[in-house]
Amino acid sequence: MRCFGFVLMMLLPTAVVAAPQEVGSEAVREAEVAKALEDPAAVKLGEKQFLRCKSCHMVGEGAQHRVGPTLNGVVGRKAAAADGYNRFSPGMRKAAADGLVWTVENLDAYLKNPRAVVSGGTMSFAGIPVAQQRKAIIAYLATFKEDGSRVSP
Repeated sequence: MRCFGFVLMMLLPTAVVAAPQEVGSEAVREAEVAKALEDPAAVKLGEKQFLRCKSCHMVGEGAQHRVGPTLNGVVGRKAAAADGYNRFSPGMRKAAADGLVWTVENLDAYLKNPRAVVSGGTMSFAGIPVAQQRKAIIAYLATFKEDGSRVSP
């Protein structure tokens, strides 16, 4: 019987045998950060593009919540999960309850049109229409760990 189990495991696709990754887990974060940092040159442009976000958000060591939460460790994190920030809109809380995770693709869609991704959100930002600028901001954000320290691109 043990032999049959071994043979069955060898025949099943890896995805079926392997335990599923938890949404928002460390493995998901690492994969999303790696994806965001595929083009290290984008980080420098992202730092410049992030200036438009600075009036409401901070990143880096010593970052504090402003009108919006700090964005340290946001890439790959569950939505509405910034420690110590309790002013998430009902729309953002609903999106989080529905399973929204800030993957590269979700961040890109959100930066393009926040209201299309989070209905009822309160972020007063129209969005960034230029894909290269959104990609750069996401790459820049991916360099920040939860504690504000930096990851090398």
